[in-house]
Amino acid sequence: MPNSSRYLGRQAIVDRQQQLVAYELLFRSSPANFALVRDDLLASAEVLRNAFGELGSADVLGQFPGFINASADLLQDAILDQLPAERLVLEILETVTVTEALLQRMALLRQRGFRLALDDVIHLGPDQTAMLPLVDIVKVDVAAVETERLPALMAQLSDFDGTLLAEKVDSREQFERCRDLGFHWFQGYFHGRPVVLSSTDAS
Repeated sequence: MPNSSRYLGRQAIVDRQQQLVAYELLFRSSPANFALVRDDLLASAEVLRNAFGELGSADVLGQFPGFINASADLLQDAILDQLPAERLVLEILETVTVTEALLQRMALLRQRGFRLALDDVIHLGPDQTAMLPLVDIVKVDVAAVETERLPALMAQLSDFDGTLLAEKVDSREQFERCRDLGFHWFQGYFHGRPVVLSSTDAS
C-alpha cells in the first residue's frame, strides 16, 4: 500500500534569551531529514499545503510565525492570496533577480500583512540594498561570512531598523559572538536541528 503521509521540516528560531520566536518550515518528501529540491516554487507550495492543510497550522506553528523560502515565482503566485499573511514570513531567496516589478510586488505583499526577509545574506550588493527598505528581517549566513568580515557587515546594516537574524549558528561560541555583534534572532544546529513532522504524527 503506498505511503500517503505528508512531511514537513521545522527548525526553531530563537531570540537573544534563547526563547522560541518562530519556526522555519522546510520541504521534506520523506521521513529522512533532508530534501532534494528540484523546483523552488513546487517545494514551497508543498510546504504551504502541508502546513496549512494536511498537518494544520495549529500543530505545526502553534502561536508562532512560520518562515518559508520564497522564489520570485512564489512571490507572484496566487496561492499567497489564500493564506493568513500574519502567520508567514516570506524569505526571499538569494537567487531572486531584482526588478522594478519585484520591488512593487514586495511592497504590495507588505501592505497585505506579510513580513518579508532577505535570505542567506553574505554581503550587501546593489540587489540587497534595493530590497532592504522593503524587508522586515535580514538573515545573515554566518557560516559563509568570514569571522573577520562579520563586524563590517553588521556595521553596514546598522541603519536597518528591522530584525537581524543569524542563521547556521551551530555552536555556543558562534551564538555568543553573534549576540555580542547585535543580532536579535538565531537559527542553527546549536538551538536545534530540523525536525520532520508528518500527517501520520498529526493524526
